[in-house]
Amino acid sequence: MGIAKTIVSGLLLALCMISPALAGIVNSKAPEFTLQDLSGKPVSISDFRGRVVFIDFWASWCPPCKKEFPELNSFIKRYEPNAVVLAVNVDRKRSHVDDFLSRMPGLSGNFHVLLDAESKIIPAYGARAMPTSYIIDREGVIRFAHYGYRDDDAGEWAAEIESLLK
Repeated sequence: MGIAKTIVSGLLLALCMISPALAGIVNSKAPEFTLQDLSGKPVSISDFRGRVVFIDFWASWCPPCKKEFPELNSFIKRYEPNAVVLAVNVDRKRSHVDDFLSRMPGLSGNFHVLLDAESKIIPAYGARAMPTSYIIDREGVIRFAHYGYRDDDAGEWAAEIESLLK
């Protein structure tokens, strides 16, 4: 019983530390960045001003990312052309990204995979786990943050995006 209480206490402490970190970025301007997409074209977050942007930090080795990725791809298709996904990959090797994506056919035209092999963008957003996602309004302000992935996240994403599209 003592070890279970220690584990639960540790988890609660970690959650208390995470919440303020994510809360600190919500309602602030999204940090600007430019990364290359899969074809080598530079893509900036500001390219999508006027649309709702869903930034998702992910990695091919991340089990929750493997579940989230196809869900996010099918989800965003409902919001074309008013919302886009910027899926920021942090794998060191491009071959890992390509292998992962080869098992994800039919990416939406509003689903942009960006490469950040050196993890330069993560500190600006405070993403500390994979996946971490942010939903940014049409003016470039972060309105929602998601830490990790749960099977019922798509319903929450829908409500949040729809609130920003009104």
